[in-house]
Amino acid sequence: MKRICCRATLGLLILALGPLGAMAQARRGRPAPPRIDVEHYELKAELDPAAHELKAAAAMRLRLLEATDLIVLQLSENLSVSKVLNPEGIELEFGQDEFGPGELTVRFPRMLEAGSSVSLTVEYRGGFDRDRYSRNYTRDESSSYIGDDGSYLLYQSKWFPLNDFFSDYATAEIEITVPLGITVIGPGEQLPVVTRGITESFGWSARRAILPNSIVAGRYFEKSVTHGEIEVACFVRQEHLEAIQAHAETLAKILEFYRSRFGPTAAGGRFRLVEVDDRLAQQHGSLGTIFITRSEISQPNPPARELARRAAYQWWQETAGRRSANNLWLAEGLSYLSAALYLGQAGGPAALKEELDQLAVLGLKFESKSAISEGLGLGYRTEAFESVVAGKGAWVLNMLRQLLGDKPFAELLQEYLKEAGPQGRSVDFQALAERKYGKELRWFFGQWVDSTGVPTFDADYVIYKTRDGFRVSGSIRQDRDLFRMPLEVEIETRDGTERGTFELSGLATPFDIETFAMPKRVILDPDNRILRDSKALQTSVQLSLGNDLKKKQNFIEAIRAYEKALEINPLKSLAHFRLAEVFFEQFNYQAAANSFRDALNGDKDPAWIEVWCYIYLGKIYDILGQRQRAMAEYTKAINTKDETDGAQEEAKKYLEEPFTRARTTMDTEPPIPPEPPR
Repeated sequence: MKRICCRATLGLLILALGPLGAMAQARRGRPAPPRIDVEHYELKAELDPAAHELKAAAAMRLRLLEATDLIVLQLSENLSVSKVLNPEGIELEFGQDEFGPGELTVRFPRMLEAGSSVSLTVEYRGGFDRDRYSRNYTRDESSSYIGDDGSYLLYQSKWFPLNDFFSDYATAEIEITVPLGITVIGPGEQLPVVTRGITESFGWSARRAILPNSIVAGRYFEKSVTHGEIEVACFVRQEHLEAIQAHAETLAKILEFYRSRFGPTAAGGRFRLVEVDDRLAQQHGSLGTIFITRSEISQPNPPARELARRAAYQWWQETAGRRSANNLWLAEGLSYLSAALYLGQAGGPAALKEELDQLAVLGLKFESKSAISEGLGLGYRTEAFESVVAGKGAWVLNMLRQLLGDKPFAELLQEYLKEAGPQGRSVDFQALAERKYGKELRWFFGQWVDSTGVPTFDADYVIYKTRDGFRVSGSIRQDRDLFRMPLEVEIETRDGTERGTFELSGLATPFDIETFAMPKRVILDPDNRILRDSKALQTSVQLSLGNDLKKKQNFIEAIRAYEKALEINPLKSLAHFRLAEVFFEQFNYQAAANSFRDALNGDKDPAWIEVWCYIYLGKIYDILGQRQRAMAEYTKAINTKDETDGAQEEAKKYLEEPFTRARTTMDTEPPIPPEPPR
């Protein structure tokens, strides 16, 4: 075996060079690896779920884009390479982690010319179990696992040698061998299953260039659902065979909507809906495959938003693709916007507005962390990545929709899908958008995609009486002097409204609008066409951050987020209510009672807050043995007649029988709350 191990040698060399040598090395920087293009994989792997291990051989055909005698591939640090072979079976020299962690260097015996085609096979083994591989780690625990309860090995886990992460598309033939009773789902078209003793080999073929080799495996039962021309093959656990029907029907409707709106996908009309572990909730699937988590299947209603987002990747990632990581935002943003458009189609304009409002909050949560085009640096599928790349990306594309108009934007998406795949690029998308708009849009993509920050708007104005009515004359102020965008201004009068559109330029932009009736107020961007900063949005952002932290049971940070929301808007009942819920979870009944009362004294938005504040106050009094006061609160809840989330049933239940809560070591004797306000 010709293996080069240079970690110790490099360490001695750096020590010998001393600080000056290290500084010089840092200044020079690491040379870029030779450019290559992986064209095809033939991957054979054996999974050992009991041992949490795999053994694999990846045969690769690649093309050299420049003359070189070595190549650098990316492979998970959890995997150990045993040998690299040329087509004649002769071992090639290689080294792992020579130039950086997670990199495999292969050396050829002579210099090869640019344009040369090279074939090699990498044999390796390992696993992703932290307990068994404590010296190694995986950065993304939702992308790789091998076990009896189900296995998944996704592209981003780098479980096979790959080149140019998230950019180099390739065709693939995959054969995965597993113990009998386990089914393997891969990308593309399924090949015949081969049984060998106590194992079975599942083959999958992706004849279209994709980000290849994502697979999931488990003890699945299959059920087929057909809706129109869409066929959905469901792979689920036996106990979920009946429940998956409604979810598959919802998915089929989503797929049909997308196909009629955007055009066909590379997967055709046959798709797979596959049950996966809850840790894969942020993963979409692969070519022809859409994920649904176990907890989602258990819900009484199909998770339309999540299914719509994941299904949209069949169009924007698997079909349109992307040339480089900087174009990742198009697949992410278009997927989230496509889901919003579907929800709007299914639920009407109010549903679309609600979804866009939620996307605005999502997009602002970590907006300052990175420009959209550089979002991969935030960590793939992290909360910050979803916020910047998917959430803000979707809102940027929605602003482009507003700028172009619905019909030209729909045509833009259809043309982009048809022309891009699988090498979609922002520059091509921008060129198509400019054709539809009739003007250049470099300013739009520059300020929204390649920069951070969102604007804030305010207005100063004076109302003049004229011969024919009134004139509102003023100035739109913004905090970003380089920001430009058409902004609509609405004047609300006693008899209706008047509108005008003004091109923002500099810190102040003048406007004049004439009305017949007396103006009552000025509204900037009345239809919320521009993603902008505001107190209302910042309050919602802090609430969303608090909710995320509360789900993780990081109560201290959740409290801080809710308190920040209250600093922005002290009367926000929802912030008081969420804060009270955290105190209740922490058995801090005095603080919880105080916050529930503050919620009742706030804006009471949304309206369900009132009924649930009374119910929670009743529970607190029951816990403290103050039954009469508890019954008074439950009665107040019943008198609201609010049915939200079964509130009436809950109140009646505890009006008849006191609420009890098991004591724990966290539960200390709280002080008796004062009389509630009357």
